[in-house]
Amino acid sequence: MIRFKYKGRSFSSAQSLASAVQRDLQSAYEQRVRQAAGASGLSVRKTTGGVEVSGNAANMERFYNRLGR
Repeated sequence: MIRFKYKGRSFSSAQSLASAVQRDLQSAYEQRVRQAAGASGLSVRKTTGGVEVSGNAANMERFYNRLGR
């Protein structure tokens, strides 16, 4: 049996390891988008399709620049 360790947790199934990694990547993505949007003066809403960012054009440009870093 092969055991994997990821962030202190042990996994014996590659499928459960993949789902844990996917959850971590998704939460990191959402956190980064929320930080960039908040610093740019935009509002963020979580939807079933992901994250929706809304605001005016000038703030959106600041958001894109901040997110690209």
